[in-house]
Amino acid sequence: MVILKKIRSATLVETLVASVIIVVVFMIASLSLNNIFKGTIQSKDSEFQNRIKQITYFYKSTQIDIPFYEDNNQWEISIEKQKGEVILKAENKIASKSFQNTIGYDK
Repeated sequence: MVILKKIRSATLVETLVASVIIVVVFMIASLSLNNIFKGTIQSKDSEFQNRIKQITYFYKSTQIDIPFYEDNNQWEISIEKQKGEVILKAENKIASKSFQNTIGYDK
């Protein structure tokens, strides 16, 4: 008959503690990566920046008239005259961000 060896309880506890530590480390790492990727996706505004540059170019080359208003699914963009200056304003509907820039003076 095979003689069964007793497993010391210390080795079992060490194994359980090591497993818990590994699980906790991987959980923290995955949550951190998830948070980083979520932040980069939400702050992705390269299309918005390109549209602002395009609208500014259109204004400077007199291809659009002011006041100018544009509304898409995420941004409200407007160009208006205020005190002799031409102001470009953009407001994000989702993230409650706003952007304001002076394009130039009224022509």
